[in-house]
Amino acid sequence: MQYKTHFAGGALLTLAVIQHTDIAAPDQIVPFAVAAMIGSVAPDIDHKNSFISNRLKPFGFLVRRTTTHRGATHSPLIIFLFSLLMYYGLELAGFSSSAYAIASGFFIGAISHVLLDMLNTQGVPLLFPVPKAKRFRLARIRTGGLIEKVIFIVLTLFAFQFLLNMI
Repeated sequence: MQYKTHFAGGALLTLAVIQHTDIAAPDQIVPFAVAAMIGSVAPDIDHKNSFISNRLKPFGFLVRRTTTHRGATHSPLIIFLFSLLMYYGLELAGFSSSAYAIASGFFIGAISHVLLDMLNTQGVPLLFPVPKAKRFRLARIRTGGLIEKVIFIVLTLFAFQFLLNMI
């Protein structure tokens, strides 16, 4: 999936979580949502030409030296561990009032990314780091193809609907 589809999916899931849970206190909704939007594209840091990798070149380079595209960065376990590390890092750095909102927002966004990539032909390694574990996919949608464009429009419309319901 392209970054804009991941943004749209991340926005939809973020708005649904905000509307239907109290995961973020009212004063923490903005940090939660910003972290979720970053998380929605973060797993593609392992791809040389991705939106996030082009903005964080040195970090993207280091990640690509240690994993393949749709490898570790697309694993729910690794995303959870990174989010946990982010939480404790923010706590230690003195951002304890926002640490939970930021870490959980990032997690929600990154999981939305993985769910959308399960629609792609390559699938995702849900059981990583299990050696030779099967890659999971729900469909065979080509990145940038017509079906992805339709998915992007549908996700965007639903996200706007959630947003309007919140106002």
